[in-house]
Amino acid sequence: MEWVPIVFIIFKSIVLFTGMFFAIKWHYDQDKKKKDEGREPQSPTEMRLFATMIIAITVSLIGIVYAGCWGNPADGGRGGALGCAFTFFMFIMSKPNAEAILTDRRGPEPDPATPDEGLDQLARLKLQTEQLRAAFLMRLESAEREKVYVSVASVISMLAWKFGDIAANWLNVGH
Repeated sequence: MEWVPIVFIIFKSIVLFTGMFFAIKWHYDQDKKKKDEGREPQSPTEMRLFATMIIAITVSLIGIVYAGCWGNPADGGRGGALGCAFTFFMFIMSKPNAEAILTDRRGPEPDPATPDEGLDQLARLKLQTEQLRAAFLMRLESAEREKVYVSVASVISMLAWKFGDIAANWLNVGH
C-alpha cells in the first residue's frame, strides 16, 4: 500500500502537466490566430525559448520525482539545477543579432504600382524609417513574451533546485 500515494502523485502530476501543456498551447494558438489576421508569426527565438521553458520545467520536476521515488532525496534539486542551466544557456545562445531582426521582420512594403526608381530621396527614407519602426515594434512585442518564458522557466527551475530535496523527501516518506 506504500506505492499508492506515489502512483497517485505521479498520475496527478501527469494530469496537471497535460492540462498546463494544453492551456499554454491554447494561448499560443490564440496568439497565432491574432497574428494570422495581419501580423507576423512568432520568431524562431521566441519558439526556442517557449520550448526551453517547457523542457526546463519538465526536467526540474522529473528530477524531484526520480529522487523521491527511486534515488536519494538529497539529490532532488539536481533536476532544477539542470533546468536552470539549460534555461540560461538557451537564453544567451538564442538572442538574434540586429541583421537577423531586420531581415526577418519587414515593415510596410513599397507600393508595387510605384516603381522604386520613381521615389524621391525623402520618400525612400520615409519608407525605410517605417520599415525600421515596424521591425522594432515587432521585436519589442516578441521580447516581452520571451521575457515571460525565461522568467517562468528560471523561477520554477530555481525553486526546484533549492527545495527539490524537501519535495523529494516528502515523496520518499513511505520508503
